[in-house]
Amino acid sequence: IALRYLNERVVMPGETFSYNDAIGDTTAAKGYKPAATFKGGTVVNEMGGGICQTTSTLYNVALMANLEIVERHQHGLPVGYVPPSRDATVYSPTLDFKFKNNRNYPIKIVTSYSSSGSLNISIYGTKEETEYEVVLSHKYLSTIPFTTKYIYDNTLPEGTTQIVSAGVNGYTSEGYITKKLNGVVVSSELLSKDTYKAQQQIVKVGTKK
Repeated sequence: IALRYLNERVVMPGETFSYNDAIGDTTAAKGYKPAATFKGGTVVNEMGGGICQTTSTLYNVALMANLEIVERHQHGLPVGYVPPSRDATVYSPTLDFKFKNNRNYPIKIVTSYSSSGSLNISIYGTKEETEYEVVLSHKYLSTIPFTTKYIYDNTLPEGTTQIVSAGVNGYTSEGYITKKLNGVVVSSELLSKDTYKAQQQIVKVGTKK
């Protein structure tokens, strides 16, 4: 649904594109459903959960197209669908993803989605005299080990345990953008340094005798 609102969007030269403005409210009336969302350091179900996969994909495509990133926010917890420091989260109206068309000609966003789960976003435009090859990379800096919280449950037999939520290590990372012209590196810059908190493991411990 989010891809449908992004598809065929034209961004004029000098114009700033806002993801939140493009897709609007993620309501049930528009077909959205509750899904996993990071909130307060944990995972909850909220209407429109999952749209950050489209935002993160658009972020990467905008970088590859050498467009100017105006606003980007990292997730609070690790995500598995893009490399470290290559994600972009949104949470209307406070968190948005924006980029500026800093090229000389209009650009167009084209999206598609297959039933197999393939999400695709392309940006089309007119070639300019100088076009850079963009290389994106990242580096892990440190690991943040997850902790375990135990919940005692008198409905489970004594001596048994049940994992309610698996723990996921957090980490700190950096993302970089390198630009080449005719195969020669002309610039290499830090995109962001990010900290992703660990997701706590929750285990039920049986106390029923």
